[in-house]
Amino acid sequence: MATFVIHYGATNLEGDVWLKVEDALRKIALLRKISNDKGALAAEAETAHRLEKVLMERFSIRPQDIPDGSRSQATPFRLNWTYWRELVDEFDLPLSHFGGRGSVELGPNIIVYIRLAANQWWVEEKSAREWQATVRGRGIESLREYLKEHAPRGYSFVNAERARAERRAR
Repeated sequence: MATFVIHYGATNLEGDVWLKVEDALRKIALLRKISNDKGALAAEAETAHRLEKVLMERFSIRPQDIPDGSRSQATPFRLNWTYWRELVDEFDLPLSHFGGRGSVELGPNIIVYIRLAANQWWVEEKSAREWQATVRGRGIESLREYLKEHAPRGYSFVNAERARAERRAR
């Protein structure tokens, strides 16, 4: 059925390598952490869900047999900057990041800050004397909605594509 998934772990007499039940349980727990609100695209989340179902069916694993996410796993699912960069590229905005924190300037008085590990973002606007947080959100899709309303309109899709190509060339 889905043998492409299962080449890791114990070995049979012919020398083929197969996945062990413990490995399948670990993989299923990790696949459950992939979701849209953690930055995965819809197709990626759907693929993870289907792969989880295939592994559960193949190894006869019940949902209650899978360790919950509250206990820390050895390698938890982590977001990376690729998703956020693709989002701001849609609006031809530059993303600056160092470690787990990033920012996007929407103008001289508006900055969007991103915390990668928490999958959170917030907007700070400069008032007469200080910077104040005005909007907070969670996840890439909510930032996309905010940018649709508040991103500078001085871009065209042709210019955005050209700018993306220039950034990739660097």
